[in-house]
Amino acid sequence: MINLIFKIIVLFSLPSSSLTLPSFQSEINQMVNKTKDAVVNVRIFREGYASVIEPEFFFGYLIPEEKIYKYKIGGIGSGVIISEDGYVVTNYHVIEGADEISVESYENNRKTVYKASYAGGDKKLDIAILKIKSGKKFNYLTFSKTPVNIGDIVLAIGYPFGFKQTYTMGIVSSKNVSLKVEGKAYNDLIQTDAAINQGNSGGPLVNIYGEIVGINSAIYSPSGAFAGVGFAIPSWKVKEVVDEIIYKKPASRGWLGISLLPTDIIMKRIMSADIPKGGIINMVYKNSPAYNANLKRGDIIVSIDDEDIENDEDLSYKVYYKKPGDKIRISYIRDGKKLTTEVILAQRPSEKELSNLLKENNNETKESEKSKDIYEVSGVEFKYTKKGAIVSKITQNSVLKGYLKEGDIIVSINNKKITSKQEMVNILSNLDFSDGALFDIIRDGEPFYLSIQIK
Repeated sequence: MINLIFKIIVLFSLPSSSLTLPSFQSEINQMVNKTKDAVVNVRIFREGYASVIEPEFFFGYLIPEEKIYKYKIGGIGSGVIISEDGYVVTNYHVIEGADEISVESYENNRKTVYKASYAGGDKKLDIAILKIKSGKKFNYLTFSKTPVNIGDIVLAIGYPFGFKQTYTMGIVSSKNVSLKVEGKAYNDLIQTDAAINQGNSGGPLVNIYGEIVGINSAIYSPSGAFAGVGFAIPSWKVKEVVDEIIYKKPASRGWLGISLLPTDIIMKRIMSADIPKGGIINMVYKNSPAYNANLKRGDIIVSIDDEDIENDEDLSYKVYYKKPGDKIRISYIRDGKKLTTEVILAQRPSEKELSNLLKENNNETKESEKSKDIYEVSGVEFKYTKKGAIVSKITQNSVLKGYLKEGDIIVSINNKKITSKQEMVNILSNLDFSDGALFDIIRDGEPFYLSIQIK
């Protein structure tokens, strides 16, 4: 009786041109038949080793002997075939550290197991591409060419808890969601109330046409099980990685051109930054968007587009999702004043190009000068050069041992630049480490900030 009432309500609430409930059911059944062969169970194995002391008898004497045993650790997730020749998309965290990868598919209701290899991926986006080792042609799913809207009906497909292939239905309940899961930052996520559980990671979120609109990646759950809120990486981001790995199309990603360090209490006090959060600029690449916007080393970035920024990871994820030419608004602290600037992002250089840029920046900081201008404090011998104070010797009982290293170049202390031998002596002789001190150091050619507090 209740089911009959429900059907009547649904049918009368639909416009006359809309599908009837039976025809909608038929559409869903067709979609399931279209997608089921393309969604796979991803299994990984890692090798582990254990050392065990076992007793052995030798002519009546008990002799303990260490034996090493090798074993395999297994893990499971889901994935979706996206090409006829057997490329599979899953989450990077599903296969990370795997020594062996296999995928299981159910073709004509029979389980078939294939070996697979890692073809490439993007750890930041949590996307991995696998290649099935087989010459056969596979059924596959395509990416949706239109973005989802809030209220769209979606289905999550996967292998939760290692069960058989499972379908759950819901709607898109929110878009452009940001969250952190186990230290990994996600942005622009699709939020859905379609049930997603452990083992669903890497499986597709599809629309009613059977097209991929996202890759299921995370849940919000106080208990560890589904609690009505699941998240998927949108298909347009996944397709960028697919195009880059499989079809060798260069990814178009934004680049600001700075690196950040998380701030601490000492940094904030000395930099006159009365803020709860923020990351201090450790390096500005020459001729980068940040360089052209006059951002400087020592500026404390508070937010980008009104979202809090605390460290290099926050910055990386925030900018990584932007495109070259996108404009971002940066709020930062300099000399105790809060300032705002707008920066137009550039194309992110390749890893090789970034490495070369880093070398160029670091070459300018190397020090080769000799000096006889020496000053000793707290068991550390400093020599003055034009670049700053070089740490030439540290005694074994120095309170600064473990903080400073021989060869370090001290550019400034407590935001005061060392520009002469007398300035070096004045700054070092007035240091009170119990209050905390901020050293701006060049070590092995690379600059960084070091907070030191010794009670």
